Amino acid sequence: MATFRNEVQVRFAHVDAAGIMFYPRYFGLINDLVEDWFASGLKKSFRQLHLKEKRAVPTAHIEVDFHAPSKLEDELIFELSVARLGTTSCTLNIRARCEGEDRLSGKLILVHMDMESGKSMPWCTPLRKAMQDWMAEPGEGA
Repeated sequence: MATFRNEVQVRFAHVDAAGIMFYPRYFGLINDLVEDWFASGLKKSFRQLHLKEKRAVPTAHIEVDFHAPSKLEDELIFELSVARLGTTSCTLNIRARCEGEDRLSGKLILVHMDMESGKSMPWCTPLRKAMQDWMAEPGEGA
């Protein structure tokens, strides 16, 4: 249905001595994408979720493919859509592009967790409904 997008400029702090984006920096930007999706796309900030409601969404699994290098000052478009929405987890498609060229694609599994017990818990109804608005089209994937 919809794809959540973030625009990010590759900064000097993102690149290595070869002048290309150092791969661990992508993981930080993926986390930023998820946090922004919760705040803007789902209307549930991490502050509200974690600090007030004592719930968390840790990453249980991530897999990515790197298609082409990103360089200093490249404008990357990060994209996110929901591939699968389970009872206590969700699988997200993620992608980063620059000028139409794929730079990264992959999948990320988040688990909805009670921070006090450390155990997974079902998504609350409002959050589940909001996530459904970001479901990927059938066959769409990273």
